[in-house]
Amino acid sequence: MKHYCSHILFVATATVLAAAVLTGCALFVVGDGKKEVRIEHSQRSPQGVVHLFKDALDSGNVQAATDLMVHPSGRRLLAVERYEIRDDVERWRRLMADKPITKTRSATLSATSNHVDVTLDYIRQFVFTTVRLEDSSWYVASINARQ
Repeated sequence: MKHYCSHILFVATATVLAAAVLTGCALFVVGDGKKEVRIEHSQRSPQGVVHLFKDALDSGNVQAATDLMVHPSGRRLLAVERYEIRDDVERWRRLMADKPITKTRSATLSATSNHVDVTLDYIRQFVFTTVRLEDSSWYVASINARQ
């Protein structure tokens, strides 16, 4: 009788262990299954121009960042306006530089205008208004910090 009980106990334990091993694949998930979307750092897309603008700020190249900006109405900046906006771009550089972009979302306002919401270092949020000009390149029209 003892031998029969230990045999049943062994079979039950082996069955539970085999079931756990066979279904255990669903218990452990490596990664979250989301594909990482790579954003090209160029002026071909609204998100790309924001990342390009951020790259210019990270490298300390305020002139390049200023060249990626246009007037909120969508026209190119005059030379005097680029000079005057330099201080604002410096301020944005101090706020954004060396912080990784952790989230990017965009919303289409019109065929030539988008809002790009950017989260830096999981904390700071900024809204970039981007505009596409007649040469099919995207530019930053305004930047607002979210609280």
